[in-house]
Amino acid sequence: MIHHDEYFLGCHDCGELLPILPRGALGCEDLAENDLTRCNEFLTKHQLHRTACFCRSHSELLADRPLWDPMATLVFEVTDGGERYAVTATRPSIEEARSYRFAPGSLVVATAEVAVDRDHLRRGLDSEFFPHALRATKVDRFLTAVNDVIRHLRAAEIETIFDAADDPAVSIAPMPEDSYRDLVDRCAGIFDALELPRVLAFIDENRREDGLLALRVRRHVDTLTA
Repeated sequence: MIHHDEYFLGCHDCGELLPILPRGALGCEDLAENDLTRCNEFLTKHQLHRTACFCRSHSELLADRPLWDPMATLVFEVTDGGERYAVTATRPSIEEARSYRFAPGSLVVATAEVAVDRDHLRRGLDSEFFPHALRATKVDRFLTAVNDVIRHLRAAEIETIFDAADDPAVSIAPMPEDSYRDLVDRCAGIFDALELPRVLAFIDENRREDGLLALRVRRHVDTLTA
């Protein structure tokens, strides 16, 4: 699927971008015709300037609000085939379309952290044993074990599946197979013979990207200006 903010027509002199959709995109003929009119208006406005086509570089995305919020300010990277540029997309009100401004620069990941949602995981494990209760010390040891098996993971090597809806700096990934096996082995030393089967079933049910053991990869992104 081609998103409407993947391709742009831009003016180097004004630092202004217009999101467009390539003609011939499957199922988007009407939008493409509408974009043709907008492109002609843009080119007329900037007819004495240096214009070019740009596309998203699919590096990183910064946002000051959740991505579902239409008032979120977005920062991302585009390229004209030679240089890279940092784009800032804003809108003054919900009734107006976003405006796109660009300047030479790029987005890079300065640091990244890998974690799980400990609070949700604790509540989920408690719920698994309800109406009975695990000893708090065992739950704490389990959470420590989870932290230990993911501590060595390198964020750059983790294949994330989707971005968190509530936090655009966080991407979600399943627990890697090696970490899963390591966690299973550690649980044998934490839980007794009656508890262990339920804990192992809980781990297996929640190790995927939609489970309570899903990895949350938080990226800290810097904008580098040229």
